[in-house]
Amino acid sequence: MDDKIAIIYGTRPEFLKVFPIINEFRKLHVDICIVNTGQHDSLLREMENSFGIIPDHQLFVQSLSFTNSNLIAKLIDEISNLIHKENIQKIIAQGDTFTVLASSMSSFLEQRKFYHIEAGLRTSDITLPFPEEYNRRVVSLTADINFAPTELAKQNLLKENISEHKISLVGNSIVDMIQYVTKKENISVEYKDYVFITAHRRENIGQPLKNIAQAIKELAEENPETQFEWALHPNPNTRRIIMEVFENGASKNIHFTEPLSYLEAITKMARSKMIISDSGGIQEEAPSLQKRVLILREETERPEVITCNCGILVGTDIQKIKQNFNAIYHHPEEYIFKSENNPFGDGKASERIVKKILE
Repeated sequence: MDDKIAIIYGTRPEFLKVFPIINEFRKLHVDICIVNTGQHDSLLREMENSFGIIPDHQLFVQSLSFTNSNLIAKLIDEISNLIHKENIQKIIAQGDTFTVLASSMSSFLEQRKFYHIEAGLRTSDITLPFPEEYNRRVVSLTADINFAPTELAKQNLLKENISEHKISLVGNSIVDMIQYVTKKENISVEYKDYVFITAHRRENIGQPLKNIAQAIKELAEENPETQFEWALHPNPNTRRIIMEVFENGASKNIHFTEPLSYLEAITKMARSKMIISDSGGIQEEAPSLQKRVLILREETERPEVITCNCGILVGTDIQKIKQNFNAIYHHPEEYIFKSENNPFGDGKASERIVKKILE
């Protein structure tokens, strides 16, 4: 009997990177079990609907009263029960969330094969970002195959004594996703007088986020012909901090929006001249969309985006944000990124991943 395969995800970013893999299995008429753990709710369901995905199992693991430990315990319990109920032999999960950590631990304890998508991303500090850096380091220890998106990620795994036969260099499936979406939706790359902004990471909540908002406020005042659009995060703490900076009013050329669908976000990024963000996903998407991105973090686990000169680490220093913006934004030779330098792959990661899993 063929081994039963499950793809497990629980957040919107995870879904974006496993969707091309689900698609590839479907092309080959391979039956898989799709599991949504429910770490994210409404935004993720909207995305599933947009791409025609109906999970075989919808878990409900999230609770406002849960600590991180409660959530992990609940995830392990639910995933372990599902493994036995469906007799799942191979488990695939992506990234660095608690869903991935729990999937890995359940697979190891129940002696199932585990495949980690986007393995090998590292920062120098196990607490940054918290708790993601811890999650991805732990997951690598027991994965049967670590699918590394870049050569640097592969080298990170080798330095941690992960056996080379457990590492497969495949590229990043987000490139597959962007190619699929831009072709399907006929989204073209443009360079309008427009800046797309997001900021939400846990380590930036507090004074760092105030600094970011102040920098954007000043840039908008100093560049009245430029439209600045800030897609807000659902987290009420981030909204409160941002809006406190603008409590006396914002320039007419800065607009705040509710969280965007993936298609809306890709469309806006594709028409922008520059992106300002602390998002890890956007760091990966920017090269495919030929955009430079100011990264609102002190360190990134995706240093390839820096090396290829697509991204610049500006942290949350007001002057550093403004200086780098002004050095790039008004100069086409600076703000246009050549897509052939994309360090994240060629859009065929999903093919390589599925082929390896089916060996």
